[in-house]
Amino acid sequence: MKPATAKATEPAPPGDPMLKRTETTQGGADGIGDLVHRLVEDAKSYGRAELGYFKALGTEKANALKVPIVLGLLAILFAHAAFLVLIATIFVGLASLMSDTLAGLLTLVICVAAAGGLGYLAYAKATKGLEDAA
Repeated sequence: MKPATAKATEPAPPGDPMLKRTETTQGGADGIGDLVHRLVEDAKSYGRAELGYFKALGTEKANALKVPIVLGLLAILFAHAAFLVLIATIFVGLASLMSDTLAGLLTLVICVAAAGGLGYLAYAKATKGLEDAA
């Protein structure tokens, strides 16, 4: 009678430290091809598990940040409204001192000067930061 050499290829039961069994039913070691094949399959399974874990982690973090992002956008919206009120107040204050057209132009010059100054500061800090990083 010829001995059977069936291989156990199913995963080990939970809690078993071995991922898969490595012997035949007769106790002989697997060939190098079988071991490499099993190593590749285990690596693929591990990679899929890692990918699933990081997808779940990313989804969890994205769900946790939904409300803070919406609240931050609303804060930016109200800050923009406050800035527009400031500009309107400057215009009304200047309009009481001079003609409306001149007050509008002066308000425009003030806003452009503020934007230019802030833009220059941003450019200067960005170039300094890039020089320091290089």
